[in-house]
Amino acid sequence: MAISVRLCSGRTAFEVSTNIKIDLINASKVLDTRVATKYILLLDYNGVEISVYPSGRMLIKAKTKEDSLDVARNLLSELGYAEE
Repeated sequence: MAISVRLCSGRTAFEVSTNIKIDLINASKVLDTRVATKYILLLDYNGVEISVYPSGRMLIKAKTKEDSLDVARNLLSELGYAEE
């Protein structure tokens, strides 16, 4: 699994990109979500606001780049995606 992190253009979150396609409807059955459609998943995960897209892209409103990477890895692990 490849993961990259960068500050989003609005500087309000970190954009985490992965090479994993995520079925958002199935993910919403595992995670406690606020909004779940096949196009976007909105949730508060361990106190952090996250938007997840089917492409595997996530916008994570964490304080640091490292925090956003940890949150992304934990979330993906909870969804059953193991790191290689």
